[in-house]
Amino acid sequence: MAIDAPLKAFLDLTDGEVAAYVDGRAADLGLTLPEPTLAGVRENLALLRAQTALFVAALFVADPLAADQGERTGAPAETFQP
Repeated sequence: MAIDAPLKAFLDLTDGEVAAYVDGRAADLGLTLPEPTLAGVRENLALLRAQTALFVAALFVADPLAADQGERTGAPAETFQP
């Protein structure tokens, strides 16, 4: 699985950079986030980033139960078919 540039940039954000990302992204989309929601939006986005990083990392582990310290194979993951 290849990671595209926007996803890579999102995953590379630190928790401190998420707030600026939220503000910039909202401006790019022409959204005005109400002040009382900002802390929650920032926290949720930081959690989403952490979950996404975990998910992406798991895609590169051949056998997650037998992997040594998350050793990555670089092999593409199978496409999910419902």
